Amino acid sequence: MMKTSASLHPAGRMRRLLLSAAATLALGSVLAPAAQAQSVAAVKASGVLKAGVQVAQVPWGFTDGQGKLTGFEVEFVRMVAKDLGVQPQIVPVTPANRTAALLTGQVDMLAAVMGIFPDRQKVVLFSRPYAVNENVVIAKAGPQMKGWEDLKGMRIGVPRGTPQDKALTDAKVPDAKLMRFDDDASTVQALVSGQVDAIGAAVTQVGNLAQVAGAGKYESRLVLSRVYDGVAVRPGEREWVDYLNDLISRKLADGELPALYKQWIGKDLPADMPDTGEGDAPLPVIVTR
Repeated sequence: MMKTSASLHPAGRMRRLLLSAAATLALGSVLAPAAQAQSVAAVKASGVLKAGVQVAQVPWGFTDGQGKLTGFEVEFVRMVAKDLGVQPQIVPVTPANRTAALLTGQVDMLAAVMGIFPDRQKVVLFSRPYAVNENVVIAKAGPQMKGWEDLKGMRIGVPRGTPQDKALTDAKVPDAKLMRFDDDASTVQALVSGQVDAIGAAVTQVGNLAQVAGAGKYESRLVLSRVYDGVAVRPGEREWVDYLNDLISRKLADGELPALYKQWIGKDLPADMPDTGEGDAPLPVIVTR
């Protein structure tokens, strides 16, 4: 059998050894065990609550005109940190990397527009919901769409790995081209630049588009689903999720959480918010089938 020049030359052998070592390290990181469960006492002892938040997602998390990081979920994290008596540390995450950031121990919790879905419940442990989110199709102003058939032939942008991505993927709209982007900001930009004809997004993106493109140019044209958002923690962190459930219950009862939601999202929280993020409830309410 003929040997290649790389196998004969010392530099070639060294290159193969380095590649092999890199592959072994990569495999080791993939197979590394999940981070250890985080107790409430440990968070308090550390003096810091590390929370993954989407920070380019108005009004959930963003930097305002004065350079301050704020938004509904940023302020929610600060509410949790205050209750714990620790300092909040906001760790930026995206839909594509947020679960990995949690499972590898980079953050203690996710408050990152995380809709509670059965497939996600298999990977993370959810608190009871603290917010409600409506997922829609946004396009240039026009008549309301009645169903999937109105999207036929369109280029539709979605943030990768989101409920909008799943809903539109499962719909298999004839002749539609689904284009995935890394985050909400790039998805919205694709619509404004004409790269796509419509996007799947949270309804709050309509307000963001109005600031960029002018009021009334883009509208919510089709409702995909209404979902409940919960805090995600690592599997097995029963004490941690019990604490969060208690905190959310207290803040719902005293009105602080509904007021915060109204301030940033512009709507009222439902009066009958579910008291768990586990099991069969709460499930997303699918509006368009």
